[in-house]
Amino acid sequence: MKDGMTLWRERVSAYWNMAIRYLRLIGNSGFLFTLYVLIIIGSYYYSVLLDWLPDSFPAVWIFVAVFAHLLTRSGVRTFVKQADVVFLLPYESKLGSYFQASKWYSLALQSAVILLVLVVLSPLFGKYLASDAGSLLLVLWILIMAKGWNIFASWEEQRFQSDYERNTHFLLRGIVNIIFTFFLFSGANVLFIAAIFVIMLGLYQLYYKKLAQQLSIKWDHLVEVEQSMLLFFYRIANSFTDVPQLKNKVRPRNYLSWLLKGITDSNKSVYHFLFVRSFLRSNDYGGIYIRLILISSVVLIALPSGWLQLLVFLLFMHMVTTQLSTLWYHYDTNMWVDLYPVELNEKKDALTQLSFRLLLIMTGIQLGVLIVTSTWKITIAALLIGGAYSFIGSQKFIHKRRK
Repeated sequence: MKDGMTLWRERVSAYWNMAIRYLRLIGNSGFLFTLYVLIIIGSYYYSVLLDWLPDSFPAVWIFVAVFAHLLTRSGVRTFVKQADVVFLLPYESKLGSYFQASKWYSLALQSAVILLVLVVLSPLFGKYLASDAGSLLLVLWILIMAKGWNIFASWEEQRFQSDYERNTHFLLRGIVNIIFTFFLFSGANVLFIAAIFVIMLGLYQLYYKKLAQQLSIKWDHLVEVEQSMLLFFYRIANSFTDVPQLKNKVRPRNYLSWLLKGITDSNKSVYHFLFVRSFLRSNDYGGIYIRLILISSVVLIALPSGWLQLLVFLLFMHMVTTQLSTLWYHYDTNMWVDLYPVELNEKKDALTQLSFRLLLIMTGIQLGVLIVTSTWKITIAALLIGGAYSFIGSQKFIHKRRK
């Protein structure tokens, strides 16, 4: 048996070797360029929004909601595997350094997220809270210390057997974090913030540390938490390339069967049938497609009437095309599909037809939004752009992405 730290380093190294390969694919994709453009557009309208907001805007509650949520959600990344339930269980008493490293690793990553969010919200902080809350750097360090308490407390909560006990403690930590962040961002006296920290430390020393003495590690739960964290990353990577490790959840959704004939000619070939079924039943396609349409609709409503709406409209169509292109790989790991006597052109035609009709549906929905929120010239231009992109995207772009 290897010592805990050696095992932990090997697993972290193996994970990041895998993750970096997927991150390179994401970085080299056109999808990332779309995000860059949206960030540039968003930064401009962020400044416009700040100028528009009244002096009485309750910014403190925005910060309380955001950072109380970030503090309370403090899962620990353990890198445990299903086989550990059998093979590492006898060595649980020797794995203290392994789990200690996992807690510090989780604290480092989640502190980076807090830093990123705080930087994004720094203009809002500077306008409304800086005079009361003080230095942004000091606020960051206080939040990181609070995050450390949440990480270590959350780890001990994983020892409970039932979800009810874990959820109850999660809720209690949430209440503590709401009070703490309110005092922090409202500019309360430093004694109040210090008192909350004393309460946190007291709770950890007198209650949470005793849980480690009374309760053992629940390995099955740790494996479940680890797999959910991995699936979150795999779902993101699956938008850009095939991820063999991803186990897609498929739901019957019989109530959507009436859409089959409208979206594609499902009886034309086996792939016409399979692709449309996969799109409707898997959240990795239909769910993301719907979310992208809803987000793009909200953005179009928020933007002023003009050419910028057309650019955003086109960018979101490109994002949908990128997502639909991964349908090509959906059945690559299924050996039974290879038994069908189907030529490659039929598979290509099936993806082309499905993507063309879905892009047209998206165009129609966005046109409805533009009719209400924009001028007729922009609406007509969107109609032409949407129709042209639907044809070119389904005939050319989606297959270039596939290659």
